Amino acid sequence: MNLECIPCFQRQAINAARMATDDPREQAKVLKRVVTALLEEPWDQNPPLLAQRVHGIVREELGPDPYSKAKRESNDMALAAYTLMKDMVSRSSDPLQAAVRIAIAGNVIDFGPADSFDFEGALEGCLFSDMPIDQCDAFKERCRDSSRILYILDNAGEIVCDRILIESIVDAYGEKEITLAVKGGYILNDATNEDVEYVGLDKLPYIDVVKVSNGERYTGIPRESDCFRALMDTFDMIISKGQGNYEMLSHYEDIYFLLKAKCGLIARDLGVPVGSMVCGKNSKVQ
Repeated sequence: MNLECIPCFQRQAINAARMATDDPREQAKVLKRVVTALLEEPWDQNPPLLAQRVHGIVREELGPDPYSKAKRESNDMALAAYTLMKDMVSRSSDPLQAAVRIAIAGNVIDFGPADSFDFEGALEGCLFSDMPIDQCDAFKERCRDSSRILYILDNAGEIVCDRILIESIVDAYGEKEITLAVKGGYILNDATNEDVEYVGLDKLPYIDVVKVSNGERYTGIPRESDCFRALMDTFDMIISKGQGNYEMLSHYEDIYFLLKAKCGLIARDLGVPVGSMVCGKNSKVQ
């Protein structure tokens, strides 16, 4: 883990506290506990694992889902753009590639690396933005040849863009068995089964859902576990959204990562400028 992650975790704790309460004493209480935990925890662990510890404290102090209002607003914002996004796909000379780009653009909806985001701007520019890591052609071929796909979701709101991509895959190649990996418990603005149902993904007849852990017991399969590796091995294709899933899974060679490189650490690891769109496979997505 890079030292840059430590102040980022503190910022996340402050932002979550401000979402949950206006009381500066409660906000300070959360931050003090997080700072103490960061001093006690080993800093050589994978950043998402340390994030689980930090946000576990946030939930203990502020309630089970401090981001609930922000997540609902993100879902509503993306749902309002659903018809526009479908139109962007249908008008494109390469509809599936357009859907990939829209799914990546949706990754901007993230309260982890930043305090705010510009979804509308990301959507407006996504079809024409430079993509320094672009394996869309191979991605489309793999979609065509796969009957069972594991789609590892990232954030609320963003999952509406994922719905656009999932529907486009089925439109292009016929119905697939598609399993969505969602968080089984609350953390940041990560999508849960509640969000999947809210945006209507559960209504698609070919969709199943599996829960992955938020760091608490009994919330799902830990992504770092042998059990999750065994689950992945049962699918023909794996699609992983976002930076956190990239950090947890980038050592596996047969996953397609779709993300925006929103922080300097991830951008440097990928060898791309901050803000870049990425669609690629293998350990360093090359």
